[in-house]
Amino acid sequence: MTTETLADPTLGHFDHREVLSHLLETDTSSSPEEVSLATYKNWKPGRRHAFDERRSERIANSFVIQTPSLRQLSREYRRASLFANRPIGRTGILLSGPAASGKTTAAFRTMVDALRRHAARHPNWQSLGHTPVVYVEIPPGCNAKNLMGRFMTFFGLPVPPRMTAEERTHAVTELLIRSRTSLVVFDEMQNLARVGQGQFESAQAIKNLMNSVRAVPLYVGIDLENTALVNNELGAQFAARCSMVRLNKMDISTPAGRRLWGGVIVEFERQLGLFAHPPETLLPEAAYLWEQTRGSLGALTRLLAFAALELIHQGEPDREVITRSQLEELQMDYNTERERAQAADRLIARKGEDEDAN
Repeated sequence: MTTETLADPTLGHFDHREVLSHLLETDTSSSPEEVSLATYKNWKPGRRHAFDERRSERIANSFVIQTPSLRQLSREYRRASLFANRPIGRTGILLSGPAASGKTTAAFRTMVDALRRHAARHPNWQSLGHTPVVYVEIPPGCNAKNLMGRFMTFFGLPVPPRMTAEERTHAVTELLIRSRTSLVVFDEMQNLARVGQGQFESAQAIKNLMNSVRAVPLYVGIDLENTALVNNELGAQFAARCSMVRLNKMDISTPAGRRLWGGVIVEFERQLGLFAHPPETLLPEAAYLWEQTRGSLGALTRLLAFAALELIHQGEPDREVITRSQLEELQMDYNTERERAQAADRLIARKGEDEDAN
């Protein structure tokens, strides 16, 4: 008998228990190591190289800025976890935002938080065989049978094709209960947003599953508040049981927005830990950075991380300072470049309309 294999190319970032557990357990603070330039220069080349490798890896992999939305998500998870053991009336979280708004990063921070909270309650969770966090990514056209197969694949179990949706659901329910799971993350939920039989069955299966499992569900997807997932009859049940956290691009059209954007830039600079780049160096370029990134934290992360990694690679610690001229040489991601071009076209069109009106 054949089974669904772990080599499924549609699987996402964290779709295997061992992979996810390793990432969560080894997650470290994004704060840079406190090393002075004088100390660094006194090290032997091998030690300097090892330090540069560590900080490059940290910059590439561990950038987290605590925005108001991330703090809200943390609060909502803490509140939802207090209801998780109730027999009825449990609650979940909808994490929504446009593409490339940092939803996966935010979800990962919640998974780290969930693991730490679980470990505090159950210090021997590993020897007890607990799986505190479970993650599944929902592919397009997913039905209930496929969805439950995803859960089984996460746990590394064989998935016989002839096993019915009901049988799979029963097996997954037992798995989650036995594993004492605290958080279940459903990613790419927009793939269930279309009104169709397969999507309806999957949404109903999720609802039934989470009625039986005492864990917090975190539903992650693109612009979920504008989809059938929360607006049709079944979706209304999701909406009634969940709080919404929205990740938006940052807006600098107000004084408060400009202060927040400046604070984000300063926090990025602090986390970079470059020897010749103190925080607030880039504050005079705040408006320029917003124009370059269109207020996207993902785009800002990419831009500043690339700049920092390039400086570290050059091996001149006295000159590790990000400048506007360096930033202008870096190419943005295609999505941001397209948004900038569209914004420029709109500005030209408005100017033309103003001239015609005069």
